[in-house]
Amino acid sequence: LHNKDLPSHRLVNTLTATTEDSEFMRFIANYKFHIAMENAICDDYMTEKLWRPMHLGSVPIYRGSPVVQDWMPNDHSIILIDSFPSPKDLADFINYLDQNDEEYLKYLEYKQPGGLTNTFLLESLEKREWGVNDMSKPNYLNGFECFVCDRENERLQAERAHRKLPDSVPLPVPRRAAYDHMGCPVPTPGYGSDDEIPANDSWKQMWQQDYWQSIDQAEALTTMIHHNETDAGRLWDYIHQLMSKSPH
Repeated sequence: LHNKDLPSHRLVNTLTATTEDSEFMRFIANYKFHIAMENAICDDYMTEKLWRPMHLGSVPIYRGSPVVQDWMPNDHSIILIDSFPSPKDLADFINYLDQNDEEYLKYLEYKQPGGLTNTFLLESLEKREWGVNDMSKPNYLNGFECFVCDRENERLQAERAHRKLPDSVPLPVPRRAAYDHMGCPVPTPGYGSDDEIPANDSWKQMWQQDYWQSIDQAEALTTMIHHNETDAGRLWDYIHQLMSKSPH
């Protein structure tokens, strides 16, 4: 609606207003609430739109991951847009909190000692083998790759032990990947339907194209495995072969 001018021309350009930009962070910290709507709705997709205002002490008004509450510090730290029957009900609730400091501050209690009460989150942080900005641990991508390698090495060792002592060491139970391990649905917009977005919109060009390209890469990788291909550099050759056979 452009009902207020930004205090700095640098904040107009989102390319320069980065998460690490102190001016940008100070600007956000001025506000009691922060509308945080993800670019796509997916269980494991939670971004700086969510954690940036939480870091600064602003209450996120959030729409995004359906399982976001699993990872929140407590059950009273964000306002979920989808829990309200209408935008008016949401607006009424925000106005209520704005006029009642005691109720508003309940959304920031997790920042106080003892305020982080989500045991699932605490246990996950304590037990995870990967880190965030922690050079002593692998990052989350390397951590997943290491996990896959560890499970494969365990299987190979168990098979060797079985061959040596088949009567006393059983064969390892097969591990099979399921969709809910790493799967993700086709990205959907945070507001409206996919049909309402023009084909030339950047959301469609980036999010959906990335999704389908990842599907193609996964199919090509599966084909490589079935052909006992050992040259990782041939991935794009296999993708090209799949594309040439595709009816689309």
